[in-house]
Amino acid sequence: MTEHFFITFLHRADKQSHKHSLLIKRTDSTERFDAAAETWDDNPLRVMLARQVMQSMQDSIPFQTSWNVLEIGCGTGLLSCPVARKTAKLTTIDTSQGMIDELKKKLREDKSSNIRPVVLDILSPSLSPELAKLYDLVFSSMTFHHIEEVDKALQKIHTLVRPGGYLAIADLDEEDGFFHDSDDERVHHGFRRDLFEKLLMHAGFIDISFSTAATFNKINRAGNERSYSIFLATARKSNEQ
Repeated sequence: MTEHFFITFLHRADKQSHKHSLLIKRTDSTERFDAAAETWDDNPLRVMLARQVMQSMQDSIPFQTSWNVLEIGCGTGLLSCPVARKTAKLTTIDTSQGMIDELKKKLREDKSSNIRPVVLDILSPSLSPELAKLYDLVFSSMTFHHIEEVDKALQKIHTLVRPGGYLAIADLDEEDGFFHDSDDERVHHGFRRDLFEKLLMHAGFIDISFSTAATFNKINRAGNERSYSIFLATARKSNEQ
């Protein structure tokens, strides 16, 4: 399947479901996350979801204490810290300086931490030295619906995973478009699992599987209580690549 045909397929499928394109322009700014960073962990829902995603990852990924790991969109480290306790080294990246600063505050209390936080976009044209290596696991939680070009991000990640290594992505299932509190956040309104699986396959991943990491109720932007769910997609890079 050529890239042009593949992207056209995604646009058509999204139109049929009356959702925005998977390549929608991103207008939510890092400044918004910078401003929210100091109180990010005060939201009990975020803390609960991080715990549930971690549990789901443990059920699906055979963590090893020798692993070198990369996290994309680490935020304040709600998921970073438990993953770091199960692995040898964790590089965490986020586009928000404020989020990285909050994570660094946590790490200053733990002098033995094996986490290295870096302000970086996964799609940066010039990767920093921190990413000039292969990882046993690359993971992300609630970040991909903020990424403009999901297909390119997955393809970049594929080059960073060692042969036989793992990928784990937790994110929103396709939602009603009112999940986010602000109507000017041009984000993906979650993802259909079948389309996300095709993106993973197109990027070169194998052994793809999905599970439900969490389900929760939320009063959405329209003022209605709705049930939302988060999937965990796991995959591997072939040993032959």
